[in-house]
Amino acid sequence: MNNFRNMFFIIALSILLVYMAGPRIERAYRHWRVISCTTGFHKSESEWSEVYYTDQDAEYIPLIKRLTDFYLPLILNDFHVKNPRRAVIVVYADAARFRAAVGRMEALPMGAYYGGVVNIISPSLWMTNARDAFAKDYFIQNGPLIHELTHYATDLTVGGNLELWLSEGVALYYEYKYTGADWRPDLEKQAAGISMAELRNSFSELDDRLAYRKAFDTVKTFVRKYGEDRLQILLSR
Repeated sequence: MNNFRNMFFIIALSILLVYMAGPRIERAYRHWRVISCTTGFHKSESEWSEVYYTDQDAEYIPLIKRLTDFYLPLILNDFHVKNPRRAVIVVYADAARFRAAVGRMEALPMGAYYGGVVNIISPSLWMTNARDAFAKDYFIQNGPLIHELTHYATDLTVGGNLELWLSEGVALYYEYKYTGADWRPDLEKQAAGISMAELRNSFSELDDRLAYRKAFDTVKTFVRKYGEDRLQILLSR
């Protein structure tokens, strides 16, 4: 009987440990999945970044490192991140490799935060004349880097525990704060028709352009009324 009890206890404890470790195992798997897709990539490091890339995007890497070294400490400070660490950034030269890393998506985004990694599509895939000076200015102003670095800071603060609409609204707000990029202002009036219940309960089912604009406006309005410190308190709960 004692042996049975001991075996039952060991099995129960093992199940509990697996259950508790489940999210960490899932995060570790996602990180491995992304990094495994960088086989054959170059790696370049700066104070605040580790960037994986191919020859196609080599001329953008100094710019990405400079932007990260400038903006990431500011963003991490906003989020009161303790023991900050460098961001891992992967720049994909083709859509197939990007989707293999982060999962299938109907529409190809410019970037995605997945597996603890900032994943960016090659500028040459979403900009014409991506190698001229104007394109690099456009990348600074409208590229995905600040948005995804904000997701990274949010992850370090609260893990994956934010509702999707709030996570995207926060990323759009800090992108707006640091670059002045006002995401789709032409949709502001139309997005105002979305209720908070719809935003929270049906975010993924809504027109993504309107849903993102509504999320952005909601966070921006909150900050104007209560301040960023109150926003950070809200995020940390």
